[in-house]
Amino acid sequence: MLVWLLVGCSLMLMLVRIGLPFGIKSEGVTVATVSLTYREKLLLHRTNLYAFGALLLLGAIGKWFTTPVEVVLVLVALGVINLPVRYYFPTKGIACNNVLFRKWKEFEYARYHRAKLTLMPRKGFGSLPLYVLASRQDEVLPYFQRFLQVREEAPPPFMKRSLMMWLRRRLSLIAIMSLLAISLVFLLSACGEGPDASGLNTANQSNLTTTSANGTPMTQQQLSTAKTQEPFAYNLALLVDENRLGINFVWTLVTGYLVMFMQAGFALVETGLCRAKNAGHTMAMNFMIYGLGMIGYFICGFAFQNGGVGIAGVPSLGGLSALTKELAIPIGGTNWGIIGYKGFFLSDGTYDVGIAVMFLFQMVFMDTTATIPTGAMAERWKWSAFCVYGFFVSTLVYPVFANWAWGGGWLSQLGAIGLGKGYIDFAGSGVVHAVGGWCGLAGAIVLGSRLGKYNRDGSSNTIPGHNLVFALLGCFILAFGWFGFNPGSTLGASGNGALRIGIIAVNTMLAGAFGSVAAMGYTWLSGAKKPDIGMMGNGLLAGLVAITAPSGYVSPLFASITSVSLPG
Repeated sequence: MLVWLLVGCSLMLMLVRIGLPFGIKSEGVTVATVSLTYREKLLLHRTNLYAFGALLLLGAIGKWFTTPVEVVLVLVALGVINLPVRYYFPTKGIACNNVLFRKWKEFEYARYHRAKLTLMPRKGFGSLPLYVLASRQDEVLPYFQRFLQVREEAPPPFMKRSLMMWLRRRLSLIAIMSLLAISLVFLLSACGEGPDASGLNTANQSNLTTTSANGTPMTQQQLSTAKTQEPFAYNLALLVDENRLGINFVWTLVTGYLVMFMQAGFALVETGLCRAKNAGHTMAMNFMIYGLGMIGYFICGFAFQNGGVGIAGVPSLGGLSALTKELAIPIGGTNWGIIGYKGFFLSDGTYDVGIAVMFLFQMVFMDTTATIPTGAMAERWKWSAFCVYGFFVSTLVYPVFANWAWGGGWLSQLGAIGLGKGYIDFAGSGVVHAVGGWCGLAGAIVLGSRLGKYNRDGSSNTIPGHNLVFALLGCFILAFGWFGFNPGSTLGASGNGALRIGIIAVNTMLAGAFGSVAAMGYTWLSGAKKPDIGMMGNGLLAGLVAITAPSGYVSPLFASITSVSLPG
């Protein structure tokens, strides 16, 4: 985990030299702007690049990263360097993008030597190093001469410089190199293949000690006896386990594909219920949240959520024994999990067939959470803010809560202090839909209502959707995808009661039907001249959300009652 923290810090230091989310405002009227060339940007990031290169070199020596990951990291670093950097010349100071602004009165003169231009400070202020290639100095230096005297002079010899000034200028490099030195001591584990990258070794007779068809699993003693006395039966058990895992893998993957297709449903529902002028923006958000969320989850979200899930084990997928890193606080004999820390980029010993299945299934669940706020904040969301949100929710918000509930975290351990069986959420009413809803609510509170929604006297206006055909078609797609959402949460179709998938599917189907009918009846009977089409679709979705958490534990009758209670 420390390795990835160092990588993230190195890239973050490079990013904050280019732009900040809330930025620093310059003062005065800008009279000129100069864009840096690629070579000048390399000089600007030189210190960070040295640290980043040292980190990758140590990673290659210690096999912390696979070759593809190192290539991706290099490309990301080069991409960050290539981001635009500009010097701005306002009348009151000098600015660099939105990360720096210094007033002219803080400097005495400007000194240049080769490609380095240093604004020399007055007493009580610090110098400002800038970079301008010699070939461009005739073009750029006149802008500085408007405000400062410019001199060509070499810097003093190293030994004559202030030691504190030298340390201050290289503080970031010293800090990163210190962390790298510490990592050499503590990071001894290689980051290579997982237990079974080929799919040839996951099946094992011992897996059957955690699996049963009638509630009573085999014991290790029975397997040991069979190995010595009935070798045919013992080897047959291996084929049984491989077939069981094959069934479970296929089931989990196919249901994951169904959940992925729910993205199209969300896109149609939200686009159909917004105004025509914003349809493209709304559809684009639903399209891009899939890619943004997946990348964020791949980088660190999966590790934070499921880095320790293998401690308890997932028998239906072969145990996932590589995922055994969970930051936990031991209290009262129970390890209260806070966050996982294994599975970054799926490369640190997690290149495994079972883990890949788990990643795909959990990733599409995360993307469902990430998609919900795109509807809550539709028609008033800045694109750059949406992109930041996409990474934030997929790397931190959803993974942390999902770890607490499903990854062996503290919520799932509440049964240890007498609170029933702990936090139970079969398929995600809380983990997925509530988290997405809370994110959407927070964003809607910050952004406020759509323009034209409320009058000055506080009364509200109906803003009809521009295409209800889209909206209801999207609802149908979502209802179809929910057959992957709920039954797929068994993570298998063989062993340990997984045959209950049929009941879960029926519960899901009934919940949607009862929810839509209840919403239609409520709007009709509450004074409307005819049923509200949009509310019918929302009632269907509300019923499905209501049954998601208990779908694996209730009968069809109670599933119907549960679905009516929410939309009604």
